[in-house]
Amino acid sequence: MLYTEIATNQQSFKVSPDMDKMKNIDLEFLHTLHIEKIRTQNERAELVKKKLAFITIFFGIGSVNFGFWVDDLFWLLFFVPLIAICFDLEIMSANSRIKRIGGFLGRHPQSDAGKSEREWEHFCATYRDYLAPSANTIFSIIGTLCAAILIHAQQSFVHTDMQLWFAIWLIASMSMIIGLWWRHQTVIKSIEIY
Repeated sequence: MLYTEIATNQQSFKVSPDMDKMKNIDLEFLHTLHIEKIRTQNERAELVKKKLAFITIFFGIGSVNFGFWVDDLFWLLFFVPLIAICFDLEIMSANSRIKRIGGFLGRHPQSDAGKSEREWEHFCATYRDYLAPSANTIFSIIGTLCAAILIHAQQSFVHTDMQLWFAIWLIASMSMIIGLWWRHQTVIKSIEIY
């Protein structure tokens, strides 16, 4: 529908063969941007599903008897924040790509987006959903805190050195998660200002 409107506008503004060729290239680029936006939205949805599955499996491990002791594998719990951060990086990257494409299509003066699309992008920018990026961060924090609780429960931490390393690990993990969320919010705001 949008492409028909653009194609119709393109035909009505034909001035020369060179101009027609440029409009076809612009139309192809716009179509490619739309496809990229949809592909990235699907990618982001898949990453969110995988992260939720990871956290669900992580919580399920504590409630199911696999025939071995969790304390034999407690050291794997130290990697939970790292995995959560990796998911967050990919999700935030996809999210900012979607916002950039939407910002270009909706606000850039050179974009041939139709009136409806421009209004939709303006509406989305005005009523931005800040809950979803915060939810990803909250899941990462919950996963990290649960891992810390399980690690602490499995270890006696008799040595002061182990207590210190545990505290450093927990503070560094939480700082990274919150720092990534803060940086992502800054990037999104800079895209909105454009």
